[in-house]
Formats: sequence, C-alpha cells, structure tokens
Amino acid sequence: MHMSRMVALATALTVGIAAPALAQDKLVRVWHTETEPQTIKAFNDLARRFEAKNPGIKIEAEGLAWTDLEGKIMASLAAGSPPELSHGQPITCTALQSKDLLNPLDEVVKAIGEDNIWEQVKRVCNVGGKQFGLVHAAGTSLLIYRKDMADKAGLKPPKTWNDFLANAKALTQSTKGDGKIDIYGITLPGDNLFINILMGELIKSNGGALFDKNNKPLFTDQKMIEVLEFWRELVKYAPPGWEGDGYLQTFQNLYGQKAAMMFQGYGRGAGLIEKFAPKEKANDKTFDVWSKPVGPSGKEPGVQVDEEPWMLFKDAKHQKEAIEFLKFFYQDDNYLEYVSTVPIHLFPITKSLRASPKYQNLEMIQRWKGWIEVQQGYLDKDQGKPTLVVDWSDMTEKPYLLEVLGSGIVRDMVMDVVLEKWEPKRAADKAQRRLEDLLRSKGYLKG
Repeated sequence: MHMSRMVALATALTVGIAAPALAQDKLVRVWHTETEPQTIKAFNDLARRFEAKNPGIKIEAEGLAWTDLEGKIMASLAAGSPPELSHGQPITCTALQSKDLLNPLDEVVKAIGEDNIWEQVKRVCNVGGKQFGLVHAAGTSLLIYRKDMADKAGLKPPKTWNDFLANAKALTQSTKGDGKIDIYGITLPGDNLFINILMGELIKSNGGALFDKNNKPLFTDQKMIEVLEFWRELVKYAPPGWEGDGYLQTFQNLYGQKAAMMFQGYGRGAGLIEKFAPKEKANDKTFDVWSKPVGPSGKEPGVQVDEEPWMLFKDAKHQKEAIEFLKFFYQDDNYLEYVSTVPIHLFPITKSLRASPKYQNLEMIQRWKGWIEVQQGYLDKDQGKPTLVVDWSDMTEKPYLLEVLGSGIVRDMVMDVVLEKWEPKRAADKAQRRLEDLLRSKGYLKG
C-alpha cells in the first residue's frame, strides 16, 4: 500500500516527466507509487543520469496514485502493452507471478549482492528461490500519539487492546471546557485499502489467521470476533464521519489537533507534521510513537510493512535495459538520493546504505530517531508483514489475497458492525459466506 500512493494527493495526479524519445531509442517505461514532488524529482534526476551514461536508452517514469495503479497494470496487461517495470503491492506481485506474467530480478539481486539485502525484503515475492519482486524501500505502520497530551494525562504505553481503548477514552477531550468534544482519542482511515491493511494487522496481533491451509476463510473464528469487538469499541473515540476519511485526512486530523492518536500512521507522516503542524509542535516531543498493542488472544504486535516490489513484466520489450536501470537505481549514492526524500518512511533495502554515515547522519533521521527505532524493532522481530499476509507462506500459497482485497468484503464486515450496529457474529457469518463463494468461484476452495 503505498502511502505515497495513498497520499495520492487527493488529486490522483499522475506525473510523468520524460524527454521525448527518439525513434531509435529503447524506451523503458517505469511506473512507481511515489507521488511526493521531491521523490518524483529525485527519481527523474536519477533517470536522466542513467540515460547520460547509457546513450540510446530512454527512461519514461510515471508517479501514480496508488488507487490507480492496480487497474492500470491490469489494463496494460489486457492490451498486451505492460510497462517494463512497475511497483505493486506484494500480493499483486504474487498474483501476477502465479499467472506467469513476470520475469525474475535475480540479476539485480546479484549486482546488489545477495548478502547486502535485508532478509525480510528477500521474502517478498520470492518463488522457488527466484526473486520475482524487489522492494524499492520499506517502512512499517506506526501508532503515532500526542506525547504532550499523554504525559499530561499520565498515560502509559498500551500493551493490550484494552489499555489502548482506555488511552483513547482518556484522550477524547473537551479542551475548551464547554463539554463539546473537540479532540478525539483516535483517527482511523475508512477506505477499503486501509481497512484491509488494518484487519490483516489486527488478526495477526490477536494470534489468528484469515484463511486456513485449505483456503477456507476463518472469519467466524473467535479471534476474528474479538477483532470486530475491538473495532466496535474503538470507533466510539473517532471523529464522526471517520468512515469517509482517507489516509491523508487521518493525518490532517492528527496534525490539525482534532485527534490525539493515529492507529494507522507511517514514517511519511513525520514530513507532513514538519510541513503542516504549528512550528512549536512539529517535533517528536509532541508527536511520538508507541509500539502497537496486542489482542486478547495474541502474544506480540503485528504491523503492516509497506514495501512495494519492483516487478519486471514478461511481455515488455526492453527487459535487459530495465534490469540495467534497476542496478543503477540501487547503487548507494543513487539510492541514497531516492530514500532521503522521505527518510523516515523509505528504509533502504541494502545493508551497505543503511550502515553508511551519509545515510545515518541525515538531519531528518536524527530528528525522528524514535520513529526509526520502532520500525527497526518490528522488522528485526519479523512482526511486519505485507497487506493481508499473516504468515510469509501466504505470499505464495494464497495468490487470491489481491482478489479478497478488491472484493470489499472485509470492509463491509467492519461497517456492518460499526455503522449498521450488527452483532460481530452476524457480520462475520455474512463475510464468511461471501468469501467462500468468491474463492469457490475462482477455483481456490473445493467443496
């Protein structure tokens, strides 16, 4: 899910900057999900340098809003004209690989050095020992909170969902003393993508799973019922109309001081806080992060890791040139220029860059060190998984997760509970039936 994509800057504007290709040039089309202007600029600068070193090759890069990307990939495949390279969610990569539409990027892995890539990253879209997706950069979801308010109220880091609900209640306040709530305990995104991300996270944190080994949905399981009960309580402390909020709006609620905690935050938010929060509050003394809490049936937190892999399309024309471009992209100096445009979110996948003083001494990393450390902790303990992935084996054994995401069934279940006021069991029964029908119709579920 790239936040970037989410950040989709509401306008879903696509920015493609490329010098006009000459007839004899080999054109490499690249679609990525970074829509922040500074990242688009860095990527295009990098492409121009590559072209200068490799006459006869043109890189045409397009930064796409996340919401547009999957549809655009599918349309390009249907038309028989996919780009050479594109970002996609890990579950997109798995879905396309299972349909034999991708070529491996092992040559790029070799150029970077297999031992130079973080282990966690190598698990994404690795099928039969071949790397069919190579993560462009990684970042995990974060629980961001108003440290100043929490300190004033004497709140402790929440270890369990119940602790977290107690904190949300304590932080829901009428600060003007007129009895009207003007700051809510929690801000949550209500769109389909984010509710799916959050549900994957919550079921992991509650020691459960979404599907069993035979692809049977586990939505009526007690662990899922507990997740739905948690949702029902949590929304009591969210601003009215939260279900219409996209990712960006949830951040506006946080830095605009309408909400005191954000359950689905990311490192990218540090840049938004520095840009938009009042100067004296735009720091980690005001906005800090807690480790995410654990459900009643769980043992450790589960978080989403935001890490789109590059994918190389089998039917694209200039694959060799695309591979050369990726090798260039991951060279330390070039790669540093890219990740340092959003340093608290775009974690480098290479150990060499991560260990380099040039990277570690970036001013912004110094300013938001705690945010980096919490993400690093999740990654080191293997608590971060891609959207809807609970276990790494899901990546290859459950190629239908993208279809589950697209179906909207998971979001409908949550909305049945929190808006329609259904009992969790009734909502779960309905989702269970719908998912069984979906997986049967696609041939994944027998009987």
